Amino acid sequence: MHNVKIDASPVALIGDIVESRRHRDRQRLHDAFQAAVARANADVPVDEPAVITVGDEFQGVYPSLGAALRASFVVRAELHPLADIRFGLGRGEVATLDAARGIHDGPAYWAAREAIETAEARAQRAQTRTSRTAYVAPDEPAPTVATVRAALDCLDFMVGSMSTTSRQILGGLMHGLTQQDVADRLGISPSAVSQRVRRDGIGVALEAMATLGDLP
Repeated sequence: MHNVKIDASPVALIGDIVESRRHRDRQRLHDAFQAAVARANADVPVDEPAVITVGDEFQGVYPSLGAALRASFVVRAELHPLADIRFGLGRGEVATLDAARGIHDGPAYWAAREAIETAEARAQRAQTRTSRTAYVAPDEPAPTVATVRAALDCLDFMVGSMSTTSRQILGGLMHGLTQQDVADRLGISPSAVSQRVRRDGIGVALEAMATLGDLP
């Protein structure tokens, strides 16, 4: 067995595609999933690059909560509208069991697993059906964790309530495209993009993502 190396207080991210087994084109879904994870690895600082593991799940380790959240935003945007995905984030120690094969363990992963199960359970309830993201950090103050969870609930509701077109606009703006670029890509007018940014909460969602993405 390889030596176990402990890193202090990173954030583990686990993502799982929602209802992936019902997807009609599994190969297309897998290819899109690989591309989404690769995009996140390219765009977001990472301690351990995210990798697809068993089934339709991926895991990664990030230096901060903000970085882990940014990775989740990228993957979700890249997969839409082909599929949706839920996320669990957990802060704690990470044990690297086998660096060559990318096998990790430890409290951060246990917390992330608890978090993704929490997100899945909340999505089964009518009042929290848009829940896709949860955060667990046993060593952080409970009010801090609760504040992050509340912000994620609101962001999930906003994104989950958007139309496909608005989600596509959000994704384009997330990646630095101008409203004109997004309009050209979608074949709509720039004014239509601007109206949706204001009317559908896209601008608010972008600001929330930027704020959450800067969390330590």
